[in-house]
Amino acid sequence: MKKITVVSLLIVILTCAVSFVYAQQADIIATIISEEQDKERVDQLQQMLQFMDNLYDNLHNRVKNGEKIVIFFDPAHGIDDDGKWEGEKTGRLSCTGLPEEHYSLLISRKLYQLLKKNPYIQVVSTQDYIDALEGKTDTYNNITFRETVELAKNAKAVLVISEHLNNTASIFKAYGLANVKGIHITYSNGKAYLTHIREEHKGFLTLYNKFDASGFSYMVASKVKAKLMAYNLRVNSWNYGTVADDRFTYFVNYPISVIFESGFISNPEDEALLSNPEYQKLIAQSHYEAILETIAVTFGVDISGFFSPRIVDGVNPARNLLLLKLSRIACYYISKNDTDKGTHVLSLLLKECDPAKDAAIIENIQDMKYRIQRSKELYAKALALKKKGKMQKARYCMRKAISLISRSPVFYEMRKTYRAEYKGLKEIIEQKSVASTYSAPDRVVNPLVSRITTPVLVVIEQHMTPQEAIYNALQCDEALLKKISSQFMQAHIKVGKKRFEKPQGEGIYIVQLTAKGNVKNVKRVAIVKLDPYKYQNQMYLKNSYCAPKERNKSL
Repeated sequence: MKKITVVSLLIVILTCAVSFVYAQQADIIATIISEEQDKERVDQLQQMLQFMDNLYDNLHNRVKNGEKIVIFFDPAHGIDDDGKWEGEKTGRLSCTGLPEEHYSLLISRKLYQLLKKNPYIQVVSTQDYIDALEGKTDTYNNITFRETVELAKNAKAVLVISEHLNNTASIFKAYGLANVKGIHITYSNGKAYLTHIREEHKGFLTLYNKFDASGFSYMVASKVKAKLMAYNLRVNSWNYGTVADDRFTYFVNYPISVIFESGFISNPEDEALLSNPEYQKLIAQSHYEAILETIAVTFGVDISGFFSPRIVDGVNPARNLLLLKLSRIACYYISKNDTDKGTHVLSLLLKECDPAKDAAIIENIQDMKYRIQRSKELYAKALALKKKGKMQKARYCMRKAISLISRSPVFYEMRKTYRAEYKGLKEIIEQKSVASTYSAPDRVVNPLVSRITTPVLVVIEQHMTPQEAIYNALQCDEALLKKISSQFMQAHIKVGKKRFEKPQGEGIYIVQLTAKGNVKNVKRVAIVKLDPYKYQNQMYLKNSYCAPKERNKSL
């Protein structure tokens, strides 16, 4: 009897404890948790919410009472276990061959000194990176995003920041280093490509946490942009300098985080600016001011003065924290591949948003909902096509479904399910292909022997006529050159999947000829692999069908 009483008492105590935790949350969140049937999930959600309350709830009064705002300064890449800079190993090199970390550290040191002087801020990072920021060393170790999350959580950081420099991929750089306009041979993974670089990537931008519905991360990015533009610095064309990003692990697993990208070290003009100490100081000052101003308008505490933190009137921190919590709950369910609950919470979040104030947040939420719903539709369609035996179409739909949720860690479980199905479809198609193929002896193909119908790479460079480009590609006789040139100029050039237009000068064109040398179709591309088995071009591949063949008579 006594045993039963003790057990009953424990149940009552636990029930009261759970009710007490629910009472601390807004009604909308308490309802979500009460509807969750899985106890393990309830516990995880409660822990996540408690963690956010410990970080952000009543932050303005806590700072007034002497508590510091902790900022985790994430090391930008660094030295790997093999002793090499990550930037060097992954091609993140400047035009002059310096790794990204060289410039990142110079800017980070200036920002660190500003943050360190503020009496209401505590900067936390790995000890070796702090030493580098203090100027005690010029090297520091690379850590994973997962380690960043754990260290930031342990430090109870309000915000995670990281100073980076942008860099176009090696495949879009002329000669492997600089981002220069024009047609160039570029390299990626040891393979040569012909690339038409039409846009110079330059200027600053900020990657902000797409899943931060409080608007804090977006506001930091917006304020950085406004400040740097006021100094007549150029903003990058990618979404005009504020890019909602969900590729990085801590963007999924940490509430508030930003990555500053202060220019393109692959652009000669940007690198010249970044090497200027005054320019570095200007960037750091803008980042510092943007962080402080955003803390003031999001959490209601102004820490820009040195005498006393000031409570900011007219700010509703509780409302901003509610939005942040809802977005984190949605991410939690989506990461568990429970997309029905995830999209339900996203819908609730949309109702809480103010269209006048939260346009960027609303856009991100709607984008997430669309990606989930559309990918699920394509997945279901792929399964239906598979059931009907239409494997190629099923695989196409599955590939489109995967592309909608690619890269973002929050979709990892969802993507894993889709990829397993995609792999199964691929294996079925390959098995059928092997079974239906006549097993003739393998033939050795000579790439230097082309046919007239092998697609021709026609490369029109600046100040070059189409006729000159076609001659360079084929080195054909005058009659054929005249015929192909005339038909090329009259062709409707295919651009992308559906758009057609007339030839517009400089560019890379894939021209398909008939057996009689007539132009069958023309397609313009930005990049093409220099593959002698697939294309002919006398200038780049030395394999034109029409070029005169000279016999080597020497022994």
